[in-house]
Amino acid sequence: MIKRNLGRALALSAAAMLALTACGGESDAQDMKEGEAGLTKITIATVGSDSGSQAFYAENQGFFEKQGLDVTVSIVANVPELAAAVESGDAEFALTSPTSIASAFAAGLDFKIVAGGAIYSKDNPGVWVMLPTNSDVSDTQQLAGKTVAVNALNTMPHLSTLATLDDAGVDIAKVDFVTLGFAEVGQALESNQIDAATVTAPFNYQIESDGIGSTLLSPYDAVNDGKDFYNTIWFGSDKYIKANPEVVRKFQAAFKETNAWANDPANQEERKLILQKNTSLTDATLKDMQLLQFGDEVTEVMIQPVIDIMDRFKVLPKPVKTTDIIANLN
Repeated sequence: MIKRNLGRALALSAAAMLALTACGGESDAQDMKEGEAGLTKITIATVGSDSGSQAFYAENQGFFEKQGLDVTVSIVANVPELAAAVESGDAEFALTSPTSIASAFAAGLDFKIVAGGAIYSKDNPGVWVMLPTNSDVSDTQQLAGKTVAVNALNTMPHLSTLATLDDAGVDIAKVDFVTLGFAEVGQALESNQIDAATVTAPFNYQIESDGIGSTLLSPYDAVNDGKDFYNTIWFGSDKYIKANPEVVRKFQAAFKETNAWANDPANQEERKLILQKNTSLTDATLKDMQLLQFGDEVTEVMIQPVIDIMDRFKVLPKPVKTTDIIANLN
C-alpha cells in the first residue's frame, strides 16, 4: 500500500534534518510485525521520481509479497524526510544517496546501506547540467564566473559539478553556487535568474519538453572516469539490521526481482505507466524519458567513487571507508 506522508518523521526538528542533508540518527530496533497471512509488515520511504521508483514496481508486481513482506511505501516530498523516517522508526528502510550515508557515519550515526538503487552509467547518467534556451554558454569553461544552481551543497550534483569545472581548468572559487530545489529550476532558467543548473531526471526532461532549457553535459562523467557507480542506494539503521537480518534478506531478494523486471526493455512502457501513477510526470515528459537502470549488489567498487569525490573536496570531517557504511549480514 502507498501513502503520501509520514507521521513522526515530519515532526523531527528541521535543524537536525538539514544539518546532514538526508542523514539522521539512530532508530530503535523493532520486532518484526506480522501482517496479513503471516507477512512481515514494514514501511519504506522513497521519493516520487524515477530514481526512487523501485518501490513502486515491487509493490505493483507483487515482489514484496512474494518474499513474505507486507510493505507500506511512503512517498516524501523532501530528501531530508527520508533519513528522518528511518531515524524516527517510521520506516525500516529508505532511499538516499551514498553521500548521505558517508556523512552520517562521519557524524557518528549508524545508517548502513542494504540494497542498490539507481546506477550511473556513461550512456544513462541520470543527471545533467542544464542551460536556458537563450544561453550563450557552449562549453564548460564558459561557466567561469556564472551562477549555477544545485539542490544542496556537498551533494553529488554539487560535487560532480565542482569536479567537472575543476577538471576543465575553471576557478571554482569564482563560480557562484546557489541552492534551488529541482522543481524550481525550470522557472529560474526561464527567467534567467541563474546561468545553469545541475538537475536529475525527470526534471531535465520536463525542462526540455517545456522548451525552456537544454542539456550541456553530464557532471557525473567526472566522478569515476565514466565508469559505473551507485547514484542512489537503500539504507536502514544498523541496530535494526542486526536485529532483523532475515527482513533485510527478504527486502534484498524482492528488489533483485524488481531490478530484473525494471531493467528489462520489454517492460519499459509498463514501467512508465507505473511511474506516472505515482508521480506528476506528464505524457510529454515520459515520451522521450530514458529510464534509469538499477543494481543488486552493494559492492565497495560501486560505492568508493562517491567517497573519493567527497574526499577530493574535503567535505567529510573524518575518513570513511566503504566497509564502514555497507551492512554486513554475516
